Amino acid sequence: MLPTLKPGHDILVLCWFYRLRVGELIALKKDGKEMIKRIQDIRDHKLFVTGDNAKESTDSRSFGWISKSEIIGKVIWC
Repeated sequence: MLPTLKPGHDILVLCWFYRLRVGELIALKKDGKEMIKRIQDIRDHKLFVTGDNAKESTDSRSFGWISKSEIIGKVIWC
């Protein structure tokens, strides 16, 4: 699958959110890098996230499940 976001794309991230759902895009900070990923699974306050471009993406397949404290916000417009 091709990337949803391309360089130079503007996005809006909402830092206040009540609920996260599978399939939504989130902004997160992992190992000092900010990134946009899609939620694939939610279990016990942890999230498994993947990039839309599976061949090129660094995501939970390489760094594991993320905690909610690593989430910057929910992408609400891109």
